[in-house]
Amino acid sequence: MENRTQEQLEKRRDEILKELNEVNEDLRIELDSDQEEQAIEIENQEVPIAYEKNLRKELAEIESELE
Repeated sequence: MENRTQEQLEKRRDEILKELNEVNEDLRIELDSDQEEQAIEIENQEVPIAYEKNLRKELAEIESELE
């Protein structure tokens, strides 16, 4: 990982936390009663889930650097 100052790390950490909150809001949906529609809705959540996973990985790296 690149050499970043504590201030830069803290700023990025705050950005990640904000993005995680937004992703979590997007993932909170009520599924349609139609099973075919449910399948589409679940499939559409794969990208935000992968994005959240990547954000959490980056956040863990930043937290480690800040320690």
